[in-house]
Amino acid sequence: MAADGEVKRVQVWAGPTGLLLVALLFLVLPMATASCSLPADLPEGSGAVSVSVSGADVVTGGDPDFSASGVFELSPEANAGMASEAAPRGAVRVWGIATAVVMGLGLLTMFVRVWRLRAILTAAVASVAAALLVATEVALVGRLVSLAEQEATWLVHLPSARGVDVVGRAGEVVGTAVGFWVALTGLVLVAGVNVVLLVRPGPPPLPDGGGRLGLGGAG
Repeated sequence: MAADGEVKRVQVWAGPTGLLLVALLFLVLPMATASCSLPADLPEGSGAVSVSVSGADVVTGGDPDFSASGVFELSPEANAGMASEAAPRGAVRVWGIATAVVMGLGLLTMFVRVWRLRAILTAAVASVAAALLVATEVALVGRLVSLAEQEATWLVHLPSARGVDVVGRAGEVVGTAVGFWVALTGLVLVAGVNVVLLVRPGPPPLPDGGGRLGLGGAG
């Protein structure tokens, strides 16, 4: 049946293929960033510093992308130390690994032949992965804010920072990045499409490998 084939194609993209794509985007795109810059007209001079943490950094605990220039630039060893300090640790890694594992387990739904069971499992996996992703992002942003507050303590001595709550406003330089929003949107779409398949009106499609419909009566 045409409808049966269409649903199967939808379940491929809103199933193993979709989850694999989301997992790859989660790993390669930045999940959170922190950046600060000083304009050239300040007495202490200009400069910029930025940190970008990808999903792969979260899962492996690797050093994130780190760059510094101007007044923020230190020795290569000190810059490497700053990058290492910003690397995901503790709860951030635990949440990130759990997110990746759940998305990986979702690939096993390709072996489920009953379409309704596949839709239920895929929707559940995508929903759990989305919740874990949010927890990962909250923990990651919280860690970066904490580090930003620590690093902001030396800025209070700059002439341009007098009268400004630099430490209290350190969190303003930290934000979620495109990787989080792309991965979250993908997981929500995968879960939503499978829920729609389950509740849509009309007769269900044939199971994978199901028999043909007989047309006409015997004799």
